[in-house]
Amino acid sequence: MTDYRPVDAITRVEIEQLVTEMLHRLDHHRADTTWELYTEDGVSIGPMGDMDREAMKVWGARRARQTDVVGRHFIGGIRLVWAEDGDEVEGTVQYLTFRDTGEPQTLPASVGEFRERYRKVDGRWLFARREIVPVFGGRAAAAHAARVAGQEGPAR
Repeated sequence: MTDYRPVDAITRVEIEQLVTEMLHRLDHHRADTTWELYTEDGVSIGPMGDMDREAMKVWGARRARQTDVVGRHFIGGIRLVWAEDGDEVEGTVQYLTFRDTGEPQTLPASVGEFRERYRKVDGRWLFARREIVPVFGGRAAAAHAARVAGQEGPAR
């Protein structure tokens, strides 16, 4: 049995815009607003820990104040399919993340995928679940998470 249940073009564009908005906010010191892109019961799972919307507000406010960290996310290989229940969309988005705290700065700090679930609420797609899965550079991602949390430490 296949899980290939592709979404229509309009749904694809709307979800890609959501993902792009998330990354734009992260890359331009607006992490304090990323919680707004999640459903009321939305969660984020990954190197920064497991967070509900309230935890995202706290994390985002702290991260937005760290304007000394410059990062950029690049995405591709976006796969979107309707969930089996037909009400939500499941997605896998491949990413590259660069940060000026890495050496050399021209090598990705992390390469991996976002495993996401999206739900339409009041006519707008939002993240219901977002899992950040580093495939390469997991140590760098963990070191960055510690830095954002105020627990400096080298990548191990």
